[in-house]
Amino acid sequence: MSNHRVYLDDIYASEACKGSTFRAVVMMAHEARFINEQARSGYLTLEMKPTTIAMDKFKDNKLTILSKEEAEARENAKVAEIQQANAKAPAQDSASTLDAANDAFGI
Repeated sequence: MSNHRVYLDDIYASEACKGSTFRAVVMMAHEARFINEQARSGYLTLEMKPTTIAMDKFKDNKLTILSKEEAEARENAKVAEIQQANAKAPAQDSASTLDAANDAFGI
């Protein structure tokens, strides 16, 4: 028999899906779709089916899923980080930027 199977014990033991079979299926389906899109775009050469690869990644605990709240919190943290980086950057007026661009092109 093939060892490319996911058993209920694997799902119940997974902290990423919190023991939910629905979450496990969603995680593997999203990963399989992503792998399939990458293969169609020519970025990957597949030796196995995308679903098999996704199941193997699940069994190896390489897949995660974020709740809506976790995803929003992560996005808000990224936005705050970008805003802080922009606040620290020295402000240039548009005239000096235009002059620098003109000098670069010899105008």
